[in-house]
Amino acid sequence: MTKQQKFQIMLLMTIMFFVGVSATDIYIASLPRMVLDFHSSPSVINLTLSSYSLGVAFAVLFVGEISSRFGRRRCLLLGVLCFSMAAFLIAILPSIQLIIVLRVIQAFGCAVIIIVPRLVLKDCMDEREQITANGILLMGLIISPAVAPIVGAYLAKFWGWRSCFASSGTLGLILVVWGYFILPETNRNPLLHFQRPSYYLKTYFQLLTNRMFLALTGVYAAGVAAYFTFIGISSYLYIDHWHMSPQRYSLLYLWLSGAYLSGNQIMQYLNGKHVSSVKIIRFGVYATFVGAVVVGAAWFIPSPTLAMVVVTAGVLFMRSSNALINPPTQIRIMSHFEQNSAQALGLNMCIGFAVSSLAISLVTLFARQPLTGLVLVSGFFALTVVCSYRFNRKILY
Repeated sequence: MTKQQKFQIMLLMTIMFFVGVSATDIYIASLPRMVLDFHSSPSVINLTLSSYSLGVAFAVLFVGEISSRFGRRRCLLLGVLCFSMAAFLIAILPSIQLIIVLRVIQAFGCAVIIIVPRLVLKDCMDEREQITANGILLMGLIISPAVAPIVGAYLAKFWGWRSCFASSGTLGLILVVWGYFILPETNRNPLLHFQRPSYYLKTYFQLLTNRMFLALTGVYAAGVAAYFTFIGISSYLYIDHWHMSPQRYSLLYLWLSGAYLSGNQIMQYLNGKHVSSVKIIRFGVYATFVGAVVVGAAWFIPSPTLAMVVVTAGVLFMRSSNALINPPTQIRIMSHFEQNSAQALGLNMCIGFAVSSLAISLVTLFARQPLTGLVLVSGFFALTVVCSYRFNRKILY
């Protein structure tokens, strides 16, 4: 494969990854508007978030195996097509119940977009090229939350929130056509058959009864959930409660992406100084807790403006701590469970998405008192991060 072909594939995978991870960010500022349009409640509208997380949680367990059996190209193109068709239907259907179901279907497509591009890059590049390509690919995790909410807020302002889904669907279709013409089948050693179900059940049971796996996954999942608590309630807090415009609210995600990037730079610096992965995780654990304490302090501040500043500062702290926790925990899981690294990473991500869905559902119960909900639920998960680490720190070392 030539360098030009590799570059085209890397570019395609990166844009696919960006579109996939932006599926929630692009309409996050429109949640209060959707409550009004459907004459519904935040708890119902937020099911479009939590059902999506659950759908991804379930699908990441098996999409990698399916792509190994039936081919990366076929799986990826069908996954993006599924994602796009669901987005188009969401843009036109009048029923929130059907939209929630379609978000689950869209989540299956997103799981393909999250998992399969990494496998495509692994198939067609050597280790050095993979490191560079994955670094570019994962920039989507930073760029998408920064750009997508702003784009979505302005799309909703001029054409309504349904245009957010229509634009996602259009981009997805363009990528399917592009991929059809330039993406070859990269897996040269396909699976001849799936393993027996008993094999996967046995593997997952072994992982779920292993204290090292539970400790690392507990820290990872609770840390992500603490931040997703903010995702679930922030539009109601900033737009409805503090009367900020959706466009100004969307700019907050630029700061959040900057916070994650800063945390990533700190993680890279510590890693360059040969600080162990467990110590880096420890820094992230206590940074998460400090961020939750700062958010909690806003509960006692009577001034809405000052409370907004304090909450934002605390959430930025929690977001930067995600970058200190997520990569080291997942790398440690893959290295410790090398023989079953794919199943271990898939189950880790599954639990992370599932717990994030739980966090969104819990905080939505406080939609009428969003600051209270944010303080209590994010505080609970931040405390869970600390407990998961402290009760298992001897095992981690």
